[in-house]
Amino acid sequence: MEQPMNPTSSSLPLRKRAQSRHEYIDLLAHRRQSSDLRWAAREWHSRGNYRYGNQLTREEVFDRVMQSDRVKHTISQLVVGGSDHDVLVAEAEGILEQMGHTQELAIIRQFAFVLPKIMKRLYDKVLINEDGVEKLRSTLIETPVVLLPTHRSYADFLLVSYIAYHFDLPLPVIAAGMDFMNMAVIGEKLRGSGAFYIRRSFMDNALYWAVFQEYVQTIVKCTGSPLEFFLEGTRSRSGKSLPPKIGLLGCVSQCWLHGRLPDLAIVPISISYERTLEEKLYAYELLGIPKPQESTSGLLKATSILKECFGDIFVHVGEPLSIRGFLGPLVDRHVQASIPSHLAPLTKNELSACEALGHHMLRKIQSGVVVSVWSVVCIQLLRTLWTQQWSLPLKVLVQDVSWLIGILERIGGNVAFKGRVDEAVIRCLKIHCQVASLGEDGVVYIQQVHQPAFQTVSNQEKKVNLSGITVKHAVTHLMLQHYINQAIHLLIRPALVAQSLMSLGLCAGCSLEELQSRFSFLRLLLGHDFIFEKNMEGRDFMDGLSILTWSGEVSVIQGHVHVIGRGSRLLNTLLDLLRPFNLTYTCAAQTMASQDWIDNGALVLGIQECIERSLMKSGLYSALSLDTVRHAVRALSKMGALTKDKGIDGQMILAGDTQKLHSIVEILGQTDKKILQPKL
Repeated sequence: MEQPMNPTSSSLPLRKRAQSRHEYIDLLAHRRQSSDLRWAAREWHSRGNYRYGNQLTREEVFDRVMQSDRVKHTISQLVVGGSDHDVLVAEAEGILEQMGHTQELAIIRQFAFVLPKIMKRLYDKVLINEDGVEKLRSTLIETPVVLLPTHRSYADFLLVSYIAYHFDLPLPVIAAGMDFMNMAVIGEKLRGSGAFYIRRSFMDNALYWAVFQEYVQTIVKCTGSPLEFFLEGTRSRSGKSLPPKIGLLGCVSQCWLHGRLPDLAIVPISISYERTLEEKLYAYELLGIPKPQESTSGLLKATSILKECFGDIFVHVGEPLSIRGFLGPLVDRHVQASIPSHLAPLTKNELSACEALGHHMLRKIQSGVVVSVWSVVCIQLLRTLWTQQWSLPLKVLVQDVSWLIGILERIGGNVAFKGRVDEAVIRCLKIHCQVASLGEDGVVYIQQVHQPAFQTVSNQEKKVNLSGITVKHAVTHLMLQHYINQAIHLLIRPALVAQSLMSLGLCAGCSLEELQSRFSFLRLLLGHDFIFEKNMEGRDFMDGLSILTWSGEVSVIQGHVHVIGRGSRLLNTLLDLLRPFNLTYTCAAQTMASQDWIDNGALVLGIQECIERSLMKSGLYSALSLDTVRHAVRALSKMGALTKDKGIDGQMILAGDTQKLHSIVEILGQTDKKILQPKL
């Protein structure tokens, strides 16, 4: 563990409001004043093409993949194993046909005509930092580029392409799931706009993996077209960043690791929605009620949302990152220099370096997030619900929101509002009137947003073991939590320091070493729910502690940390942010310790049922989130508190280490000794 640092004034992670703001321009402003048809049909040429790129047709890309050493070698190995050569070649060609993208300007113009019309109906503004776009343009000329946007909504999918068309940038080639390909008409339209389709899981299929790798690397190193994919792999239903999926990132990193490119630039793109299109759908999914199947008919039915307002979108194009600059100090490329690249899979050290790169890029993406006022409002609304109240005076809400915005901006958060806070709060209440509305009496009323009909239809496919009254309350809580999670990355480090202080005893104080040790433990425990960079425990600890020291919550005297006063506003707010997560992880530990489990699915449902039993006392309905439940299972397994063993009949069972689980529950402050008695 790193040695604790002294929290001096030079370590304070503060940033003035003027420095945290970028100049954003509205992409829809001109669209509201001129013809969409004329704009879409204008003469269009990209400015920013990679200087060493080749304009390859779809057939030329396919030919390069089929003639590559990697695909030829894989086929020859499978032939040795007994497969037929011609059948394998036909299978590889079929994979390419299914996977391959096209970029047809006619289809791109269709989207360029339709998308502004939809966005003008749904959104007030689509704002983007123009300086980031120009940096991207100059980078595209010099080196191949990978674009990593956030994935919070279906709206993400073509937004980057729309921006590229708007600014005359090279159009990206986009990795997409097979679900979209099966949508009638839409699937082929997306392919024509640059989407290539990949299976969700294929690591056990050697031929598919070889074709996929070669296809992606051909796009990156030969064509120069920017490659776009979602680092998190899927949409985040919870609003938080998900742990990075390393498959595609490792595939493109291999181009530099194995000497096929001199460098590669990765550009983080943070997309922030004032209101998420799928907000209610996500709440049901997190309770275990399955989403509707992606289909063209479902898309047409969703056109009813065009009557609603979803506020603003902020798109922040971040600083390009050199793969050579990041991975260079972490790996030794000479180790496999004599091995042909198609015969040299990534080493354990290279995979670890790619994982570090993934976490680093997610932190870069988080730093570009523009936090909506609604996210701050939701913190106060959810805390109100925990007191069994469904309303609060606007004046009180505005005071609390104004105070917390000041905290967020001082620690470097970029909160999206201009003018007075009360006006910003009233505006976001109008946008989110289905969740909370302002009455004529000056009181904000929180709404019950559950639709029983939705649950009835969805449950035909999958049974949810939650009572109707639980679902009724939980939907509202999870919708509020979704927006809180969009800002929680700014406060998670001081929140973990606050939680560490509480678990060690607020009154007596503790040494810096004890506090950092407890912080590191909680950071590891919650490492799947929140994004932390590898080997940065010391920096994260000092960032969190510094916020508490400058705010006057704690003092550090002769290497000991003391809480100043009682009932401090910030400390209580930070502890409240972690309450739902503490309950989820506590119930996960209790459920694991109560019995052995035959499969992961049964364990997850058992944890959710344990959480439901606690709700009468706690009211923390957002703790039911399956996203957090699954992260808790992964974390406790990784820490050795849950292991897989063979039973008497040879069946694999999940067994909890009662002593470790008991210790974790005590640290989280939710000990239930009866449940945690050793199993007989």
